[in-house]
Amino acid sequence: MVSARTKFIIITLDELALVPIAVVLAHFFAPEYTVLVAVVGIIIAAIFVPIKYYLVYPTLKQTESHQLYNLIGMTAVVTNTVTSTSGKIRLGSEIWDALCDEGTDFPIGSKVRIVSREIFKVHVGPTEDVPENTEFHS
Repeated sequence: MVSARTKFIIITLDELALVPIAVVLAHFFAPEYTVLVAVVGIIIAAIFVPIKYYLVYPTLKQTESHQLYNLIGMTAVVTNTVTSTSGKIRLGSEIWDALCDEGTDFPIGSKVRIVSREIFKVHVGPTEDVPENTEFHS
């Protein structure tokens, strides 16, 4: 796993690379402004990096996934019949690809419980023992 500091350096280097690029462009197209562009670029970078560090670095230290996408246990409504090979569900305002166990197809309009998630596809099951407060609201 990459450290938060390494992530911050990587996502900041590309923006800091704009300063020398601006200086080179100023040197070729407006040589009389080269020094001014260099000084202003350095000042802006000196202000930008600490502000970015203050705003972005704490989020880079977080290792858990965003709570919004912790979908296990939430209930959804079937929009295209869910089978063991395909299907779609609506969770709040989002449409997700969904699968279920073989032999337990869910027709359009039925409520299902999300059992697991694999990237952009969810595995669903019946809602029999799901409390009411687990439904997703957007």
